[in-house]
Amino acid sequence: MSIYRRLSLLVGLLGTRVEALPSDAEIIVGNVRVQALSDTLVRIEPRGPKGFENRTTFMVVDRDSWAGIKITKEASVKVGDATIITTLATASYKVILTQGPPSPPPPPPTPFSMCGSQQLDTDIRDGERIKSCQDYSKPCLTKTTQATCCNACSATPNAECTAWIWQPSNGDCWLMAFVSGSVPAGDRVLGGKINEGGDTKKPIGVSATVTAPDGTVLFSADDLNHVSGNLFWPSPMTAAGETTPSYGIKDYPRFFTPPWAVAPIPVNATVDPALVATNGYDFTNNQAGDLYVFLLGKSLASYHASRREFITLTGPCPVLPDYAFGTWFTYWHSYSEKEAKDDISRWESGNLPIDVWALDMNWRNTSSDNLNPGQSPYHPHPEIGSQDHYYDHPNSNLFPGDGPFGDSFTEWFAFLKGKKLRTYFNDHPFPVAMRNEGGLQTSPEEVAFRWQGLSSWMERGLTYWWFDHNWGFSIPPPFINISVTSGTWEGLDNAAWGSHVYYSSVEYYDKTVRDKAGDQWYGGKPMALTKFGLPDWRENTNPTEAAESPAQHRYPVWWTGDGVPLQGAVQSTVDSGVHGFKTYVHSDCGGDYRPHTGGDLLRWTAHCAFSTILRFHGDDHRPWGYDTHTEDVIRSYLNARYKLVPSLIAAGEHAATTGYPFVTRCDMIWPEHNESASNNQYIFLNDTLVAPIWDSATNATAQSVWIPPGTWMDAWDGSITTGPQRVTVTKPYEQQPMWHSHNGGLTIITDSPGLRVDHQDWSESLTLELRPDTSSDRRTTERTLHAKPAGGSLVAKKETTAIVMTTDTVVQPGRTAVRLAIGGASDGAQRSWVVRVHLLPGQRAVDATVDGVAVGASALKAMHIAPLPAGSDIAFPFGGRGAVPPPAAGPVLELSLAAGASPRDLALFIMN
Repeated sequence: MSIYRRLSLLVGLLGTRVEALPSDAEIIVGNVRVQALSDTLVRIEPRGPKGFENRTTFMVVDRDSWAGIKITKEASVKVGDATIITTLATASYKVILTQGPPSPPPPPPTPFSMCGSQQLDTDIRDGERIKSCQDYSKPCLTKTTQATCCNACSATPNAECTAWIWQPSNGDCWLMAFVSGSVPAGDRVLGGKINEGGDTKKPIGVSATVTAPDGTVLFSADDLNHVSGNLFWPSPMTAAGETTPSYGIKDYPRFFTPPWAVAPIPVNATVDPALVATNGYDFTNNQAGDLYVFLLGKSLASYHASRREFITLTGPCPVLPDYAFGTWFTYWHSYSEKEAKDDISRWESGNLPIDVWALDMNWRNTSSDNLNPGQSPYHPHPEIGSQDHYYDHPNSNLFPGDGPFGDSFTEWFAFLKGKKLRTYFNDHPFPVAMRNEGGLQTSPEEVAFRWQGLSSWMERGLTYWWFDHNWGFSIPPPFINISVTSGTWEGLDNAAWGSHVYYSSVEYYDKTVRDKAGDQWYGGKPMALTKFGLPDWRENTNPTEAAESPAQHRYPVWWTGDGVPLQGAVQSTVDSGVHGFKTYVHSDCGGDYRPHTGGDLLRWTAHCAFSTILRFHGDDHRPWGYDTHTEDVIRSYLNARYKLVPSLIAAGEHAATTGYPFVTRCDMIWPEHNESASNNQYIFLNDTLVAPIWDSATNATAQSVWIPPGTWMDAWDGSITTGPQRVTVTKPYEQQPMWHSHNGGLTIITDSPGLRVDHQDWSESLTLELRPDTSSDRRTTERTLHAKPAGGSLVAKKETTAIVMTTDTVVQPGRTAVRLAIGGASDGAQRSWVVRVHLLPGQRAVDATVDGVAVGASALKAMHIAPLPAGSDIAFPFGGRGAVPPPAAGPVLELSLAAGASPRDLALFIMN
């Protein structure tokens, strides 16, 4: 959490204004405030129950960065008895407000005192009972309490029950799988999901239009509350030159989040006594329609500038710890400690790179959900049973130890740390309210229980947590009292709220405990594994179905759910970077099934290695599970990813500051081409076109791929294709269709990938793979190295080195001038470089200088590495130092730059 956010949150608790816009940058008209934050961003805010909101909120973490622009009232016209139309103007846009009769602000929400979101004197209108209660001649339960009726609905397997009806006069209870609505009815209480969402579309009597100075309409809302509160950022302009002129999103539900989030209130914190019951969260100024309008402009540059404004306002997708870019592994399997250690030894003996080895749900003892009283003296409520509802029943039968529960994993965590492996546990959280042990999600009881459970395991050695949304029970968002895996409060669902709970818990523990103790083992940056949205993704699903709370892009890492096929995995990853600002969306690599063949697993592995997160999960996806050949190819893909770790880390830093995903849908670069919007292919790390094959039925499989403009080299055989055009490519299981950009490509790799990211040492040497553009007049490519500083500190600021390549075809006829400038390291670290200049067929490099010293002609000629002979075995991409180009490629000029801390300069000419 940044310093400005910590300060603003603290000041917010004291009720003091946070942002400091100039007085001429905002105007209040009736019950509406308009703030001109910039030339391309305007806020239109209805007055809330406690006035206008100046604090940070769940969605908005920064308003300090906006200098504001001058806004004036241009006109105000009364229409009829009570409607007023007001026109406000800036130099860049106008805002036209229409306000109807004022209405009283809605009352602040209050936690439900009984089970479920109950409605008194209400019955259902049409519906169907749950499967286990189909006898319509009698109720599902008789002579029971309202709490028991609601709990029975919540505990129904597979989330079958969506509503319940209880009759106070005789205790009859009905459990409903489906209801279509409600009707008034005395002596009935209706509860459950039917009233969770609230009326988020209720008009508030204010409409707004934003226009250009010439009157062109850029944005229009007939009612501010009719704008979505879930994030679905638009695509860039179309091939016809059409643009989406604006994007509007409302901050709703709007509430204040304390710095400690879902950790208990710190002893020395200053909190309004009225907010103690909600842990410092302030829900009392919630107001529908607090709207932000981003003016996207007409160019790709202005489109990306608006994305940067969005992450400034709502916070970036955080940078991950370095090890997160390595291999993750879990397997839904009841591992014993010996079996787990044997598996890890097999990863090592097979030279298979891995950084995270974790346990699925079977770290808990779930052998009995019906404990008898006194059966376990360590269970706080042994009469209740349901061991997986608590945190103190680890599976000590499989992971034995000396202590009653937590100590059973002490040696295991020490073993993993000795192997430099991070780890996490799967958690299916159960709310305390559903076992009548406390209040709802921000209550002291729920906060204390969840924090104690999560933090106690991190104290023992767990690195972070997996919030597993996909289970029969889960935690709901605030003000909802159900335990099934569902639930929304005013549009905020339990996937987004659960992501907030788990990421914030890990973040707060890391910063208040591990950082203070100097413990850098967790990686220096918080992380959790959470759900990217409510649906489990399937191929060709409408991406709007994954629209989520705009806060959720701050809680990485996200997975797409159970049973996601490979095509769905590709599409969800690609679209999430565009529409949701989620840089690290990924699916269970290998799928929930055991891949039918080794080739099937290779298809999955290839995509995962050249994507956001490489996390094997589901059935048995151990690389050695098929044959030696399959394991060898998987090893090659893992090594290639580990070589790319310097570029992956840099891409994560870039995404955090710009909102630009490193798995990039092509229309974010070439929007003028309709085919660029395909979510079946993507650009990886700026310079590699990837088009995964998801059909695993046959080995050599054809795939139709759109090649973007420019020159592209097949990563496997070196053949050259010039775009834009659509081609059909056929590749065997071992080869994922990939092309390297010869349009100014520049990739940073390490030639010593190692078995752990932490093992990599970049202080001595790194390799730069250059693919200059020899067709355009001039091109500049910029990259930044973000390396661990001297001493290997994980929490200190990384050492940065700027790297710039420029090409120019007009300096000399028939020649392309190439210059590579490597800046000095920010901490003065000395490093040598290997520079590999990939040439096209028929090209050669001439007249080179290194740091102003000419390279002799004979020496330069000897530095050219000729391609492999036709018919040779195909070399794996990103071979690094000394690698021979594939048969159809041109030669590679390879130069070594001696170690030094000062800036370096390479200049050469390429002759066709």
